Amino acid sequence: MLLRCLNLYPFLSSLVLVGLVSCNGNRQSFPNDFTFGKNGNVSSIVCSPGAGQAGLFAAYQLQFYLKQITGEEIPVSEAKPSGSSNKSIYLSLSTDSLLVWDGYRVRTTENEIALTSREPRGLLYAVYDMLEQAGCSFVYPGEAEQVVPKKDQLEIHTRDTVVNPVLEHRGFALYGLDKEGLEAGRNFIDWMAKNRFNYVLVSEDRPSDSDGPAHGSVWKEVDKELLPELKKRGFVIEMSEHCTPVFFPRSLFKQHPDWFALNNGERKLGPPPYSGQICYSSKAAIEYYGNALAKYAAAHPEFHTIGTWPLDGGEYCECENCKDPQTVFNAVTNIASKIKQVRPDIKVEHLAYKVQTWQPPNLKKLPENISVLWCRDEGESEELVKQWIAMTDPSSGVYQFEYYLGDNYRSRSNVWLRPRYAVDMVQHARTTGYRGVISLALPVQNWWRTCFNGRFFARASWDPDINIDNELAAFYRDYFGQQRQEAEKVFTAIFNDMQKEPYLPSPDDVAKNWLGVEKTSPAILRDIDNAVANSIDSLISRRWKRLRVYVEGMMLQTKDYHTRKIDDIRVFENFSKTHNDMREVIMYPGYIRWRNEEDFLP
Repeated sequence: MLLRCLNLYPFLSSLVLVGLVSCNGNRQSFPNDFTFGKNGNVSSIVCSPGAGQAGLFAAYQLQFYLKQITGEEIPVSEAKPSGSSNKSIYLSLSTDSLLVWDGYRVRTTENEIALTSREPRGLLYAVYDMLEQAGCSFVYPGEAEQVVPKKDQLEIHTRDTVVNPVLEHRGFALYGLDKEGLEAGRNFIDWMAKNRFNYVLVSEDRPSDSDGPAHGSVWKEVDKELLPELKKRGFVIEMSEHCTPVFFPRSLFKQHPDWFALNNGERKLGPPPYSGQICYSSKAAIEYYGNALAKYAAAHPEFHTIGTWPLDGGEYCECENCKDPQTVFNAVTNIASKIKQVRPDIKVEHLAYKVQTWQPPNLKKLPENISVLWCRDEGESEELVKQWIAMTDPSSGVYQFEYYLGDNYRSRSNVWLRPRYAVDMVQHARTTGYRGVISLALPVQNWWRTCFNGRFFARASWDPDINIDNELAAFYRDYFGQQRQEAEKVFTAIFNDMQKEPYLPSPDDVAKNWLGVEKTSPAILRDIDNAVANSIDSLISRRWKRLRVYVEGMMLQTKDYHTRKIDDIRVFENFSKTHNDMREVIMYPGYIRWRNEEDFLP
């Protein structure tokens, strides 16, 4: 059976009476328990005035969910009520040397549970950990998908413990994010915080190049609504993506054609978005681009990193001076110098994305304000990655840009459910030396598969000894209730039989999956149909139906690539069209056509 080979302890406790659990640190139990709700002995949630916006938000999140669980509201204050003999929960910042990054510590006295962290967002993570111990579950985004138990009284047995992440930055690049995707983006950000992600990558204005909104990332349409959501959760925010035209507009070509890339012996502008690459050896062009980025960085203190990404799709300049593989990085160095004058605190990101940008420079040390985003799959050019890491300041770091947790482009409209891969990715990042991992959520509207995978990645980022079987068992219990055994049977068949690892993205590899899918999917679909027929809970029935759409979608997609008949891809498109109410699971028809049809045409 898949995932049964690990004999490791789980991150979450399975205790009936809930306690905070750690993957490291000392633990000490106290005889005095803390109770909430009817006749509860906890009378206040106290947030230190210095705990920051995220600390205060954490206090109110604790208040909100405890009321959801017990029906009783505990007041939030900056100081414990004088003369009170009741117990309290106290949130504050600390310089505790045992804490790393945004880790958190739980200490207990006779009358107080003290939650501390070096970072305000660490207090929020401590609260969400406590709520999960109380029986809450946040596998998917949106209030309707949260599991919140109902109890007259909640009792917590406390333990002193320290919980630190093993990976500093855990994040997503949010696609499908524009005014139409506002609520999906809001829910996704909330889900990220609940799962202790801390990093978001957005783009000022990157219009979608796909059929429909999936590839768009237009921060300027949602910033007023979503920036407050990110700030109160303490997120690290990066502004980048392929938005060069925002700062180096195509209109410059009329007066300065020499600032643009030479391709096939000619400097010209084709249709956007893939045409209009900068001539990175042009000092005047880089001067203009660097000044524009510096001006933007100075006006936006909310961003912690700003990208210098070239346009997507290649078409790098072929002039003599641009043939040097260091040309683009040298331009980034000049830009970073300009930005440092106005924002010494911000990191300037070099995108190691194509052959013109992969090669590390001949330097012992990069400028301290330059970070690197590595955009090749795991294991590819690993020696180059290590060279980048060796010369990059730890406070800037090298990040992995990851494509297989939630990228429907790379996965040809069909992201797999991959708990083992998600967990292994964390170990790979740690052993390689990445400062963090940024995965694509493409798009955020299609969250059901992305968030399932992301959940396992997040757990492994905090617990290197994660037991995947135990995590899955908790998922089956929380989201399928009395039908947990049926869920385990179906998911085990999916992981073991239907979608054989390793996943490979080429059309030929997708086609090879068909034999296994053809053999196993009918039985899986029958088991799901039986479960739906026996379900007495409409919410759980919908969860089964989502799973059915996933299995049937995989069956249709792999058959398409096996037969390579255009009529078969039309069946896949029509299936999507008839399941418009399942956009969280399956991509919309226009995207399937746009992404996959090119593999079928002569």
